[in-house]
Amino acid sequence: LKVDAFIEKGVEKRGLIHVDGKKEFAFDKDRKLMVIDTFGTADEDRFWDKASWEEKGECIELSKEFVRKYYRDIGYLEKLEDARSKKEDEPPIPALKNDFIDEVSRLYIDLFERLTGQVFRGS
Repeated sequence: LKVDAFIEKGVEKRGLIHVDGKKEFAFDKDRKLMVIDTFGTADEDRFWDKASWEEKGECIELSKEFVRKYYRDIGYLEKLEDARSKKEDEPPIPALKNDFIDEVSRLYIDLFERLTGQVFRGS
């Protein structure tokens, strides 16, 4: 897709690899296909650190995949899939610990700065 090529070209010079992402499309009034949602963000797309991949073959996730992995690692995904397969109520999502929230915040800030070339100015 042209949108993926656009993202890949833009992030490569910032030391990132665009792995993949979700894109939403619709037709306009003239039946031309158009993108209708955000793309190229940590919530919609997955990015890896290019240097880590090229030097060590290591994929450092710079996206919400980091949080998904956490929930897989603590067994929540397995419990969720089990409940769904049995048509039971979904288990409550465990709250993230403060230190993990801080780590995710740093990840998102780092990715913001790398994608935009700007310094993040929090409130």
